Amino acid sequence: MCLFRVKIEVGHPTDRELQEVEAVVDTGAFCSMFPASFFDQLGITSDTEREFKLADGRKQRYPMGEARFRWEGLERTSSVIFGPEGVYLLGALTLQSLNLIADTTHHRLIPTPELLLV
Repeated sequence: MCLFRVKIEVGHPTDRELQEVEAVVDTGAFCSMFPASFFDQLGITSDTEREFKLADGRKQRYPMGEARFRWEGLERTSSVIFGPEGVYLLGALTLQSLNLIADTTHHRLIPTPELLLV
């Protein structure tokens, strides 16, 4: 697991207006998690609830929804968790949807090469 911070834009899946936030890239987290109040401000609603195993071994249920992410021109939607205040985590599922990998040596995100279908 590697943790470092990046600036990323987040918004409603159907809205082109996005809000820039600083999030922790957490390569050990499956889904991205942002405060529920942040998603409320963006008009993002939950459409399901799932149980997750936390780093300390506890299990916790959280509401989930869909958000739009943009980083340096790359833009996609991804599943997100409605979390507690102050938690801004960018997880593996969102990184994968944007075709990004975490450069853990230099603490930065880098785009993966385009893949060809043959």
